[in-house]
Amino acid sequence: MKLNYSFLFVIPLALILFMDNMYIELAMPDNPVGQELLLNTLVKGSAVLSIVYCLIYFQRMSTYMRFAFFMLLLYVAGLVFESKYVYGSFMVYPHVFVKVLIFSYSFFVYTFYKANYYIKTSHVVWFILIGFWLNVLLIKPHTLSISAFTNHERGVYSTSVYMLVVPFLYFMSNYFYKGKFMSLFWSFFVLFAIFFFQHRTVWISTAFVLVIYYFFIRLKTDKPINFVAKLLPVGTLVGILGVIASGFVLSIHPEIIEKVQENFSDIENYDKQGTGGWRYIQIMSYLPFIQDNFFFGMRFDGFELPIQFWRDDIDAPVFEDGHGHHFHSFYLEIFFYTGLVGFGLYLLIALYPIVQAFKKRVLTINQIMLVAFICSSFIFSISYVLPVFFYGILGWTIAAIEVEHVPYVSFIKNSGLRMKARRLFPQRTLPSTVEATTSSY
Repeated sequence: MKLNYSFLFVIPLALILFMDNMYIELAMPDNPVGQELLLNTLVKGSAVLSIVYCLIYFQRMSTYMRFAFFMLLLYVAGLVFESKYVYGSFMVYPHVFVKVLIFSYSFFVYTFYKANYYIKTSHVVWFILIGFWLNVLLIKPHTLSISAFTNHERGVYSTSVYMLVVPFLYFMSNYFYKGKFMSLFWSFFVLFAIFFFQHRTVWISTAFVLVIYYFFIRLKTDKPINFVAKLLPVGTLVGILGVIASGFVLSIHPEIIEKVQENFSDIENYDKQGTGGWRYIQIMSYLPFIQDNFFFGMRFDGFELPIQFWRDDIDAPVFEDGHGHHFHSFYLEIFFYTGLVGFGLYLLIALYPIVQAFKKRVLTINQIMLVAFICSSFIFSISYVLPVFFYGILGWTIAAIEVEHVPYVSFIKNSGLRMKARRLFPQRTLPSTVEATTSSY
């Protein structure tokens, strides 16, 4: 019996995914201090190893990615120089360095898969799903209840729920292109989990992903899908069963409707109520500092700045001074610490696969799925700092865009190849054909 070792190629990406909170909690349950220490060690250590790996295998990168990596190194070198010149230490505040060093994860994953592109999406999907449900069932089983839903006790981190978008797209694509009914069941199951854990930003990001996915399927694939024919029969059945089941559940728990209405109300009035209002106040608190340091950010001065976001009920800062500022928006964080220059470094790698996807005539389904997910990050970034795992997915997406190709041979090219073959081998073609025919009998 031969064993398939292709699952081993998921390890480099899994190392980045492992730095999500759901895996850290599984590694050190009921130990918040140990979890924070482990995460800090992994984030900083992995950044150093990623840069060293990319320097060793620099030649694997495409010309554009070499340029982007060089710009990242140049910026980090500038931070090191400023830290040594102003503070007398090469890395005075690692918290500030990490804001750009995590970009190196994308280069590490990209560089590895550029030369070893044997990764299977199914292995990534099951790594995510197994980790997610182990976390829910073993660490936070209390979140799986109606009371937890109605009381908004989400328990599961938004980043972990956001990661579920990748399995959702995978199973949906499997149903559309391979006709696997079980994949349709899994896609509904994952979508329900995204809904149940009530991270409204993930809801919006998922809806945005579907729009981008549909756009690319319509314009960038040589295998168009009849969505109506695929979804109407099953959708009708699921809809009927859903109405019956929801009617039964809602008759027992009418508070569910009230909770869903409250969630959508929070989305509509993001600047006045719910966590959206909380984020809006934080943005307004830090906006003057961003405006005054728009191009280069505050960097180390930002770390030393006292916390500007206060709680009115206790008349005290939300976070403790001296530990950095903890933002609930990637845009707020990147502009506060690194300014437009740091944001430009991010766009160098984040926009690259998207632009390349638009340039290609045809995309593979895997490319469409990954690029759609990367596009959703621009929505997710409004309310949350981008999770560490995202940079691993981004590196995989860039590698997929450069390595995966849809074979396309036109009728004219085929005809030309046949004519060329007849000119080069005019006498060998006929005897070989006759010989082959005779031997078959």
